[in-house]
Amino acid sequence: MDVSASTIQSQGDGDKSKESVYRCVKFTCFGARVSLPSLSALRAFEAAARLGSFKAAAEALHLSPTAVSHHVRGLEEQLGVSLFVRRTRAIAPTEAGLQLSQAATRAFSELETAVATLRDNENRLTVSATPAFATLWLAPRIDAFEKRYPDLRVRLLSSTETVDMTRDREVDIAIRYSAATTDADEGDVLVRESVAAFASPAYLAAGMSIETADRLATRWPASRLAPIDWPAWQAQAGVGPLDDARLRTFAHEQEVVQAALAGKGIALVSELLVRDMVDRGWLVAWRPDIRISGHAYRLITGPLNRHTRRVQRFTSWLQDALADD
Repeated sequence: MDVSASTIQSQGDGDKSKESVYRCVKFTCFGARVSLPSLSALRAFEAAARLGSFKAAAEALHLSPTAVSHHVRGLEEQLGVSLFVRRTRAIAPTEAGLQLSQAATRAFSELETAVATLRDNENRLTVSATPAFATLWLAPRIDAFEKRYPDLRVRLLSSTETVDMTRDREVDIAIRYSAATTDADEGDVLVRESVAAFASPAYLAAGMSIETADRLATRWPASRLAPIDWPAWQAQAGVGPLDDARLRTFAHEQEVVQAALAGKGIALVSELLVRDMVDRGWLVAWRPDIRISGHAYRLITGPLNRHTRRVQRFTSWLQDALADD
């Protein structure tokens, strides 16, 4: 039975009847089902504990930090325990807060998994890919995926930021560039690439040598990756030092490709990313016998959606498309 501030009588053998007062809100006696705090309060608390600050939780939930703080304070008052140790610029869960946050994270994850399953036929798939892969390889092929699966539409985001699929739940699939030998925690290897030199037909028609040609390359910001640059190409080709005045670098690989298409020099770029342009005759391989081993593109999926039909469809299509390329 459900009681609220109720008096429950219990009798023992040979003893006088005793009254035990149980104060509860919608408490199912004998079934021991205790009412929960509001989902909004639990959600604010769980996000703050998981992200480590009220500000980060507020940004994730599209609330103000004050609103998150009020939710957490109300939850503490309702439970009668402190959930956080509050410092000047940070918060840390108490033992009680840690226990509740772990349970809340598990509960919300299960709820989200259930909702994701129910929405398995949802028609939007969000893919986050590195700018070069998104622009030069994926974007020209998305229509092929959508023709195969007309009930799905791809939303493409460009980013090189490290992605945490347990936190960024807006993204279904992430494609990132990393060392081919990197631990599997960074995702499954989709394809290992090779890098070679390419230029427009008009530029090569001028009969430039490597000593007189303008060289185009990418400035790789990720220091953890071994450099893929012209000195590596020169070493493999048996070419000595070249004039740095003829080297032009760009922040992104797609910019290098655009410069090559415009006839501005010989570009050192991924064979995978320029394959369409080579097939169309827009770019031509220069010294195709010289190739440098590149790194790998990896596929990352989140624990909440990797088994959904839309993610499995896209993953299968992507692997097939790369194998055919």
